[in-house]
Amino acid sequence: MLFDDPALLKLKEKFESAKVRKEGMVRASERGFGFLETPDRESYFITPVHMKNLLHGDRVTCVIETEADGKTKAVPETLTESALKRFTGRLTLSTDHKGKRRLSVVPDTPTIKTAITVDDKRADRSTELKNGDFVICNLKKHALKDGAFRATLDEFVCRGDDPVAPWTVSLRDLDLPLTCPQAPADLTFHGDESTYTDLTALPFVTIDAEKTEDMDDALYLEKEGENFILYVAIADPTSYIPEDSELDKEAAKRAFSIYLPGRNIPMLPRELSDDICSLREGEKRPALVSKVFVSADGAIDTERTEFCLAHIVSRGKLIYNEVSDFLERGSSENFKPDATIAEVLSRLVEFTKARDHYRCTHAAPFRNRPDYEFVLNEAGALDHIEVEYRRIANQIVEESMIAANLACGAMLARHFKAGVFNIHKGFDLKESKEILELLENEGYTGATAESIATLEGFSAVRRYAAGLESSYLDNRMRRLQEYSQISIVPGAHFALGVENYATWTSPIRKYGDMVNHRLLKALVRHPEVAGAPSGVKLPDENTLATMNLARRTNRMAERDVRDWLYVDYLEPEIAKKTVFNGEVFDVVRGGLRVMLTENGAMLFVPLSLISADKTAAETSNATGELLVNGQCALRLGDPLKVRVVEVNKTTRSLVGAPAESVGGLILPDPEKQLRERH
Repeated sequence: MLFDDPALLKLKEKFESAKVRKEGMVRASERGFGFLETPDRESYFITPVHMKNLLHGDRVTCVIETEADGKTKAVPETLTESALKRFTGRLTLSTDHKGKRRLSVVPDTPTIKTAITVDDKRADRSTELKNGDFVICNLKKHALKDGAFRATLDEFVCRGDDPVAPWTVSLRDLDLPLTCPQAPADLTFHGDESTYTDLTALPFVTIDAEKTEDMDDALYLEKEGENFILYVAIADPTSYIPEDSELDKEAAKRAFSIYLPGRNIPMLPRELSDDICSLREGEKRPALVSKVFVSADGAIDTERTEFCLAHIVSRGKLIYNEVSDFLERGSSENFKPDATIAEVLSRLVEFTKARDHYRCTHAAPFRNRPDYEFVLNEAGALDHIEVEYRRIANQIVEESMIAANLACGAMLARHFKAGVFNIHKGFDLKESKEILELLENEGYTGATAESIATLEGFSAVRRYAAGLESSYLDNRMRRLQEYSQISIVPGAHFALGVENYATWTSPIRKYGDMVNHRLLKALVRHPEVAGAPSGVKLPDENTLATMNLARRTNRMAERDVRDWLYVDYLEPEIAKKTVFNGEVFDVVRGGLRVMLTENGAMLFVPLSLISADKTAAETSNATGELLVNGQCALRLGDPLKVRVVEVNKTTRSLVGAPAESVGGLILPDPEKQLRERH
């Protein structure tokens, strides 16, 4: 036959081999077309017709065709990896022309708007499906490969109007648990009572938020002449959770408690985290206790650190703001400590100031940024947001935990050369040229490629940036640094300006701290043994991978819930035309990202809402500046008054507009601009 002709087959093979093929990522636009973004930063147009068979984020191979006018386009050929696998979405119920019920789901992601036909494959069908329900699906067919998109509907999540939808959907979307683990029928203390020192006579106190129930650290401080002896008592869950028990395996899998706006999901059963292990006022509790020796100038003598197992009794559940009122103002309406507790607090303030001064002169200080507490109403929805500043009581706990974790890191590095360490490698040295130019421009002299690669050099730069009135340099540097990591071998933490930082102060919230507890307990029980005592289990790469993944996933859940809540919370402010104080957080192509200092929300302020003259203003992502007629008008960290002008509940994003002129520009009418854009 004609199609079997060897000459034609050979010619076809020649044509195929001559085609230019590129692999890359699909980026969709709001107007139906898309682009193929290749690893070598090339971009090729994808027509709307071809985009119907693609999803934003797909990895595909395309044939690159050149039109008669010289323009190129990418024609999708094969699917390498789908952007969707398991996904959360909102359900639509409809009927076809035969009256048969049809189910489709739009993925709950801002970048994919395709309605995907789904088949109900739930194991539990007791819940009747309704329009707008949130569900979990798994993609089974992809249009590029199979001709159409199709998925299975595997789990009902919640109703679309459920007040707790932001939390439930965000957690299930990331396959995170909705509740804490169940407690075993018998929670037994497995510790050896004879190895526990009696420290119940020492007046330990806890300092936490008012609603905190999982109190895992208590403090006491003595003076040794002008020097300090800091006692840090930490809750002892590993005495109730045998290594490799089912509960231990579940904690290892979760790796962290999940902290979301207004809610938390403990890593351990609440019976342990909020009761049995919690260092409750007046209750005798087992604890792992460190004695950290600190000189009058704030230096820690890690060679002298002592750890012991002990029983303690907290003399008071103290509240951050009440303690701060008492210490800063001399009185608090609801907090009137006795002479003993007042003396302990006075010493802790002295210690805190010494440690803060030491870090600001020898290590790497950090700027005081507030936290934002999301307060829920009785229905479980967001009621309001409270700003929590870093006051003296917060600083006491912060400096105490840093000191205790430095002591632990030094101990584990010295004895085991292993443990669970928090590390930070400082600057991204691939950007050394840009870093050095930035430092020189901002008045920091003497930096070299070699010096900024050292802990001492990096810390010196951080101290310089912290001493400037403007936060511009600090913000620019943040974008030129490596990310912090969890490591099972010792390493420096450049962002803190210290060596060997290993946390052990939150074992009911972090599995890595439980691991470090077991290592410290081995040292307490076998101080004479060099290296790891027989039977001690050191953390491995699997433990490390689980913790790093869980930390990243938990942060994504927290961000998703915040974005969702902010959109609902700030929508009423559009009609009110409320003016907020903001701070330029990022400078991106086409606009600014501005953080509202009153509540922590992030707005995108497009250039089209900054200037009526489209040619007058431009952004420079490289320098973090907004330029007006070529001159810098705003930089990272600068204040800017803004108001919310649009919310997008699909993408859970906020659009803002300046409430004041920037660089003398004439402000456009934001409502008119938004109408024209839509």
